[in-house]
Amino acid sequence: MQKRLSLFFDYLKLLLPYWDKSLFSFLCVGICVLLGMAAPLLTKTLIDYAYPHRDVRLLTLIILFGIIIFLFNTYFSYVSKYLDVFIHQSLSIDLRKRFFNKLLRLPLDFYYENQAGDILLRITNDIDSIVDLVAEIIPVVIKNILYLIFLLAICFLIDRNLTLIALIGVPIYFIETRFFAKTFEKIQDNTQKQESEVYNLYQEKITNIKTIKSFSQETHETERLTDKLANLFTLVRENLFFDLFNSFFDSILLTTWVSFLGWYAGYRVITGQISIGEIVAISIYLGQIHQPFIDLGAVYKFFVRSFVSINRVNAIFSSESEVYQDAHTFALNSIEGKINFDRVSFRYPGMDDYVLLDISFTANPGEITAIAGASGAGKSTIIDLILRFILPTDGKIYLDKYNIRDISLLTLRANISIVSQEAVMFSGTVRENLIYGCVQPTREKLIGAANDAEIHDFILSLPQGYDTLIGGGGKGLSGGQLQRLTIARALLCDVKILVLDEATSALDAVIEEKIYENLKKRISSKTVIMISHRISSLKNADKIHVVSENRISESGTYNELLERKGDFYSFYIASTKGEREPAEEAIIRELMAKKAMQKEKRNLEQLSMAEKKVLKLYYEEGLSYGKIAQELGLPAYNVSAIRKAASDKIERLKELEIE
Repeated sequence: MQKRLSLFFDYLKLLLPYWDKSLFSFLCVGICVLLGMAAPLLTKTLIDYAYPHRDVRLLTLIILFGIIIFLFNTYFSYVSKYLDVFIHQSLSIDLRKRFFNKLLRLPLDFYYENQAGDILLRITNDIDSIVDLVAEIIPVVIKNILYLIFLLAICFLIDRNLTLIALIGVPIYFIETRFFAKTFEKIQDNTQKQESEVYNLYQEKITNIKTIKSFSQETHETERLTDKLANLFTLVRENLFFDLFNSFFDSILLTTWVSFLGWYAGYRVITGQISIGEIVAISIYLGQIHQPFIDLGAVYKFFVRSFVSINRVNAIFSSESEVYQDAHTFALNSIEGKINFDRVSFRYPGMDDYVLLDISFTANPGEITAIAGASGAGKSTIIDLILRFILPTDGKIYLDKYNIRDISLLTLRANISIVSQEAVMFSGTVRENLIYGCVQPTREKLIGAANDAEIHDFILSLPQGYDTLIGGGGKGLSGGQLQRLTIARALLCDVKILVLDEATSALDAVIEEKIYENLKKRISSKTVIMISHRISSLKNADKIHVVSENRISESGTYNELLERKGDFYSFYIASTKGEREPAEEAIIRELMAKKAMQKEKRNLEQLSMAEKKVLKLYYEEGLSYGKIAQELGLPAYNVSAIRKAASDKIERLKELEIE
């Protein structure tokens, strides 16, 4: 119980910012309690003095006084209710904000271990229960304690014996309350768990509705939900049964209690021990005395029930957050962007097998470094390690010359833009999604990034262009459009490190090639890391590292890896299988074409001395054919032919560079 009270007081501190409003609300409650005490005393005065003595003046004063008490009581009651609602809503906003802020700072492991439906239930139902408890328990307890104090004080003044007898039922009521509270806590815990399962089912099925429909599993999923709802209904019925039984027991106890008091009070009147006015007044007071105890008992039951929610929410608050900046890390004002994996291995806690083993490679600024391999080889794990979503089991990862463990997360992730295969768009305008996470860019930069992602023209075709609203998840947009929007967003942030994780998987080859051509213009000082299994994407890489069986099996350029006929060659064969010409012939044809092109480039680059001199005199010094002929001792018509041949060679070189 001590631990529970300590935890409860931690949440009660949420009231501190509203202490002035809470204090005024308590004051209003106290005034209402005092004013409520006056009615039975006025009734006693009427019966014992105004009526027997036929005192019209006293009658009038008592009625007027009663009206004034009613007006004041109503006013302070409404003020108290308004303040309570204000505090309740403010607490709800504060706690939800703190909870959501905590959720966003938890590591990815938390989200792997907890289902979205359960988290949603905690941020709704559980927080509602906590806010109800924190916001209402103090006013209810204070009001009822004050009410009891004044009631008992007045009742003792009127008739001590009757008051003492009235208190006999209190211990019995609290024993009964404690018994039912434990039962309700157990039922509430089971109900919350079952509700969590139902929420998880809702979230999972709605998110994957396309899969359900494609397999025609609507009836099957409805039956699964029906089973879970039936289990939940069983718990609700159990809760209702105990609630009704508790109410029935309360009613029997209350009826017996009040009946005995009524008999004893009547006995006291008949025997002349108290007046009729006194018995009327004390009967009213004692008739009210059970209500504070019932309210306090209900508060105790609610207190016990709410601890199911408090424990669930506190489990989130007590989880260890990612540390974005602390005394053990430092911020980098500027970086070059070089990334170096030094014998890095990774395995998940509690697992024997390594996902990655002894991985070493370097990604340099100005280059596209590709990580290739089959699905499940560990490519995306490398990205998670770079972003420090997870930490290496062994080895080190360096950003420039610094171990990324020593760099603040704020610095690290601020210098990395990532485009994932699963393109994510939030509810809002196209513009809001593009500038997400970026310093407010100029219009020129925004359009430039959209152009480089080959999406600008499409955006302009939308009803409101860049200000067109798109639904959460990018509803209404194709996979390719979503991927191009996320590429534009990454380019717009203009950071040093760009990660492309299957970033063009939904694009056709033509658009993909255009985007990479545009990208190459931007990466002179950027480090680009590409995760891909598409041959068309890997052709754009300066260096490729092939991950196979959790290791880097080979590294090299695209052509070098094909010539080695190792893992990448096998990967290429598998990727091109099914094309019209056999994969083997395609590789040979491609290699021969590359070699022929390289040979042609070497021949073209070998301009003769005469060609170099003619070009220099003609373009740099602006001499005519006649003057060049005199300068070199050649016929004029030869000068023209030499210049044309040299110019053709240069143009052909340019074409080869583009190819």
